Amino acid sequence: MTADALDLRLLVAAAVVREAGQLARDFFTRREQLEIEHKGMQDLVSIADRQVEEVIRTHIAQAFPGDGIIGEEGETIEPPSGAGSWVIDPIDGTANFLRGVPYWSVALAYVRNGVTEIGVTFDPNHDELFAAARGRGATRNGRKIQVSGCSGMSRAIIGSTFTFKMKTEDYVELLRGVLGAGADHRRLGSTALMMCHVADGRLDGCATLYCNSWDIIGGLLLVQEAGGVASDFLDGASLSDPNRAFACTPALADTIAGLVGLRA
Repeated sequence: MTADALDLRLLVAAAVVREAGQLARDFFTRREQLEIEHKGMQDLVSIADRQVEEVIRTHIAQAFPGDGIIGEEGETIEPPSGAGSWVIDPIDGTANFLRGVPYWSVALAYVRNGVTEIGVTFDPNHDELFAAARGRGATRNGRKIQVSGCSGMSRAIIGSTFTFKMKTEDYVELLRGVLGAGADHRRLGSTALMMCHVADGRLDGCATLYCNSWDIIGGLLLVQEAGGVASDFLDGASLSDPNRAFACTPALADTIAGLVGLRA
């Protein structure tokens, strides 16, 4: 892919998630009116998720009709050979969103030949747009960001995630490892946004034993481009498969990778 093609996709991605994020924010202010469906235990979806994803799909299809699309709420459009796919999470942190907790985000990534080339996540509640393109660094609202540089677990704060699709015992064991290493932890409810906060040095790492590509794949690139270490989500999984993942400041990589059963 040429540099110009990548630049265009990054520019479009940033504009699309901002527009989608403003729509999501509008739904957030009148969330009491939304119909809520249960996809599984503590797994919620609303019309807001679906309409926000539809806005993103429409713009991407118009701008790049040859690209594939995979989203949390809609059908998968397979790309032709050699083309890339856009990965959409319209509202990452739906449970927070529906309860009025302002920690959720809109996430979009572009993946080609098994490599994430672009990751863009927008936090409409704080008007913060996190963006990265492979080899170009990571930014927040256009300014370069970098991981914290924390050098030891005893000074670290690690983000964690939980879903009832995983064994509760496994999550407890993960927390036992984090706390046993001397670190504090946060479970904030939006994996995509926690990854942004690792890239921006607000968290020192994030570890998950079960997540989907749309939750995290763009955030992994953000952390890498901000000078951190991140796992390869597509090592042993496809964009449609759940996987475990981590990202962190370099000095913590061996410890956190071990906690989730991955290589640093």
